[in-house]
Amino acid sequence: MKRIIITALATLLVFTAVLFNGCKHDKCEQVSCAFGGVCKEGNCLCQTGYEGEHCETITRDKFKGQWNVNEDGTLSSPAQFTASIENGPMINQVVIKNFQNFYMSENVLAVAYKDTLTIPLQVMSDGSKIEGWATITDTNPLNQHYYQHAVMTMYYKVTSSDGLQVNQYGYGGSGPSLWAK
Repeated sequence: MKRIIITALATLLVFTAVLFNGCKHDKCEQVSCAFGGVCKEGNCLCQTGYEGEHCETITRDKFKGQWNVNEDGTLSSPAQFTASIENGPMINQVVIKNFQNFYMSENVLAVAYKDTLTIPLQVMSDGSKIEGWATITDTNPLNQHYYQHAVMTMYYKVTSSDGLQVNQYGYGGSGPSLWAK
């Protein structure tokens, strides 16, 4: 009789342990992550160049388009011009065309991450060096179209090839370069 009770209790404990462990809810069971994103604890961890709840958005897309630029550097006069941003060679990169209303035949490379563009130090064909960063803000109050209307505030500098002149935007007392689309 004692053996039957012990066997019954052991069986009940094993059954309870299996049932208890089997009831743990997999938070990723109903989550689908796009573009190679991976679910962890119910949230998508996105690959470089993607964002959104399910990694469904290409980050650089918000920066792409025609931009109206207003800027006044420390060495240059106030200027208004149009620049464009297009896909770069990598999924998280863009190229800026007509940068500073001077580099018409050369592209400036930038890296997109969340709401920031980073312009890594790069040497242009005339020997000048460009570097900087920008942040973008969606101006559509209803957020109906992903960054169709936006403003971007850009801080950058262009250093002459001899290093003696630095035209700054958003540094050294100058205002940042203001971009709108």
